[in-house]
Amino acid sequence: MRRQMRTALTATALLALSLGLLPLTLRVLGLTGTRPDAPLAVWLVLGVAPYPALLAAGIWYVRRAERNEGDVTGR
Repeated sequence: MRRQMRTALTATALLALSLGLLPLTLRVLGLTGTRPDAPLAVWLVLGVAPYPALLAAGIWYVRRAERNEGDVTGR
């Protein structure tokens, strides 16, 4: 039970950190202005970039949860 909680908290922290840093990323890249090319870049950073990280975190979490369950049930 403790390992499952640690896995869930780790996944939540990684996702919160990666998604929470998106505004900072936009600020550092200078995409918060009113330049003509800024909307496309903002859409790419906000609409495309997070999904591979979300997918990887989801796959990692499911594998860890199944491994934890297998350790408990003896599978």
